[in-house]
Amino acid sequence: MKLNIGCGKKFEPDYYNIDLYDNLVADKKMSALDLDFADNSCQEVKAIHLIEHLGFYQSIYALSEFFRVLEPKGKLILETPDLEKAFRIYLNSNYEQKKDILSWIYGLPHEGLQHKFCFPSQLMIEILEKIGFDDIIQTNFYNQESIPTIRFVCNKPINDEYLGVFQIFSSIRKKLLSKKIIDFKNLFLTKEQEDLLNLLLIETIKIIKNEKKSLKFIEKALICSPQIVQIYLTEMINRGYISNLEGDYILEIIKYLIKFKFQNILYSSLKNAPIIPGSQKIIFSSIESFGLTLINRFLYIKAEKSKIINNLKQLSESLKPREIPFFSPEIIKRDSLDYFYQGIKEFHKQDYNNSLDKFLTAIKLYRDDFLYYWNLARVLVKLNFKQKAIRYYKRSLKLLSITKLQSKVQVRKDIKRELDWIKKQKRTLPKLEPIQSLEKYQPKNLF
Repeated sequence: MKLNIGCGKKFEPDYYNIDLYDNLVADKKMSALDLDFADNSCQEVKAIHLIEHLGFYQSIYALSEFFRVLEPKGKLILETPDLEKAFRIYLNSNYEQKKDILSWIYGLPHEGLQHKFCFPSQLMIEILEKIGFDDIIQTNFYNQESIPTIRFVCNKPINDEYLGVFQIFSSIRKKLLSKKIIDFKNLFLTKEQEDLLNLLLIETIKIIKNEKKSLKFIEKALICSPQIVQIYLTEMINRGYISNLEGDYILEIIKYLIKFKFQNILYSSLKNAPIIPGSQKIIFSSIESFGLTLINRFLYIKAEKSKIINNLKQLSESLKPREIPFFSPEIIKRDSLDYFYQGIKEFHKQDYNNSLDKFLTAIKLYRDDFLYYWNLARVLVKLNFKQKAIRYYKRSLKLLSITKLQSKVQVRKDIKRELDWIKKQKRTLPKLEPIQSLEKYQPKNLF
């Protein structure tokens, strides 16, 4: 079978034609990210001007699906706008021509026709290789619509020693989508999840090369996402890369980690750690070490299994109903920013108690942003908690001293001016408003 994916209104008689939005000529409506075909069942996949409509991470998942359904030695034909040539043409065109060329780059304002991400050729080759394709041939030309186009023709390898590994990871991505663990609306989360998959891929290849026999890398991955490791390990066992005896016990442990929301336990531990400006990396590492120690004991000291399960259950029952899908420094930082922005909003609304709560939560999650402390100090002044405000002004100054900032001198001057006012107990209240960014401190560039 040969597939023509994203066919639109261009019917190919020798192909099974698929499109997600337009079923005028398509044989079936179907997502390129979730093909309803078995592994190794297709001779060829053609995707002509499709990939640019999907988005960066969606494209990785689509290419992974193409790899999964292709049989060994199967061919992938991919065409997408030549972004670099389009930009060069744009720069050398007149005004009217520029308007036409922009549609090459951004697509059309209609469902399924917008361009979400256009790939430079080197990036596309890098992704194809990461998915597992080889013998990649690139051709540059103008298509029938006079759009500068790049065609990539590549194959699924037939005798590659890592073919089975790449097939596993294409199946993993499909399962992550079907279980709704991947959410493309949250690109920060998707990036962290994809980075974890890349780490697991690298470590798996080392196992195949016999460079690594230990599964210690799984412990670190479990800190981030037991759900992803569960799918990974199941695939590895089913394909015979990990023994049932070793893998089944780890899977049993993972079920408990998921049941008792291990990521939430780590998240809560981070929030309850001391608030020391500039200590985020140390605090996060200590929480990570706590998690790794617990996992290590769980996996290798079977006599403590019941005790650890009870501890996890008790910790889980004491948690507030807060779900965190992935435990990593970047996800924690993004979460803290959300609380910070909510604190700014409540500050503007003069709901100072609620603003105080949001800023405190932001700081408990991320201790290294002096703006958090400065805003919190201002809210404390509004609430007439002057001694606490002094404490947070001092913390903001301490953190500012180790922060790389072009306008540090002026910022320090303003914070000290407010601190001096508090200490001297002056009656006239300065104009203390929320500070979301340092834009006013940036030098004004004149062109």
